[in-house]
Parts: sequence; C-alpha cells; structure tokens
Amino acid sequence: MRITPDERVRALVRDHVIEPAEGERLLATMSPRPPRTGWRLALDPFERFGGEVAAVAGLAVAALSVAITRLGVRFDGFLDLHMAPEVVPTTTALLEQVVAWPLPALLFWAYARLLRCRVRFVDFLGVTGLSRAPLALAAVVLGLLAPAPPAAGGPALTPAVAAFAVLAALCLAWFLTLLTQGFKNASGLRGAPLIAGLIALVLVSEIVSKVALAQLG
Repeated sequence: MRITPDERVRALVRDHVIEPAEGERLLATMSPRPPRTGWRLALDPFERFGGEVAAVAGLAVAALSVAITRLGVRFDGFLDLHMAPEVVPTTTALLEQVVAWPLPALLFWAYARLLRCRVRFVDFLGVTGLSRAPLALAAVVLGLLAPAPPAAGGPALTPAVAAFAVLAALCLAWFLTLLTQGFKNASGLRGAPLIAGLIALVLVSEIVSKVALAQLG
C-alpha cells in the first residue's frame, strides 16, 4: 500500500525520529492551499492550471488574435501590436501568431533546458500563449475604439488615445507579470538565472520575431 507524505511524517514522529512540533510544521506546509481566485488567479493562473490546459488556452488566445486582425490590428512581434493601414491577409495573421507564440516558447524552453534537465515544452507553450491574453484584450480595444493611423504623421493626442495608452501600459505590465510567474513555475528557476534569463529572453524573442517576419514576409 502506498504511504502518503503526511502518513510518513506521522510515522517519523511516532518513531521519535523528529520532534512532534517539527512534525506539525511539516504537516502544515503540506496542507493543501485554497485555490487562487480573483485577481490572484489573474496574475498567476499557472500554479492552478497545468501546461496542457494553459496551452489550449494559448491556442484560444492565438485564434482570437487572428480574428482581431480583421479590425485592422497587427501583432508584428513578440511585444508589438498597432493599427495597420489595411487589414492583413489571414496567412500573415497566422504567421504573426507563430512567431509570437510557439517560437518564443521554444526559446524559453531551450534556455531552461540548458540549466535544468526536467522541463516540458508544453509548459512553456502554455506560458507564452496564455500570457498573451492581456495583449489580445488591448488589441480588441484598439481595434474597436482607436482611429486608423493617418497617411502622414502620428495620431493626434486625444483623450481616447491617452486612455488607450494607459490601458496598453497596464496590459503590457500584466503580460510581463504572467510571463514571469509562468516562466518561474515552468522552469523551476529562481534568483539571477530567472530574472536575467527572462529579460534576455524577452529581448531575444522580440528581435527573433521581428527578423522572422521580415524574412518570411
């Protein structure tokens, strides 16, 4: 019969291997925590949902992003979204999602794989895909409310443009928070390897996605 971790701790206490107080502390740390809800879940869903679920959610975000391009929005980079003069072809929209989702996931996975042996690509696919949900939200608002860019010069600074700029900054911060939490959970990295790796990977993902679109477009 399989012995559970809490039964093993109680056996250690019973056999006087550890003190009862230490046993109680160990049992407290092993007690199941209540599931994240509300804003905590919105900032870190990866602790509650596995890589497979997150990857399916990422696929849904990518499909939504392709649909959003029908509003004249482009996702032409890992961090980029903006209004385009005209709606891009569906093949271009699909290509943009490939270089903004699976390609960065591969980079994140490869980095973690170099430092730790047991990491799964599906976890990083889920992290990079689901983390892009705030960018899709910002793109919906941009496509529905923002005017198309004029032929010459940038858009005039209006209250609507200023409000969207604030929303875009918040969504970018949300995206980076999700990416950080997800990368930490998927890789198991902590400290300098986590922070330095994350910063470098975000920059490299942006550059690689831009170069890939330039070469393939």
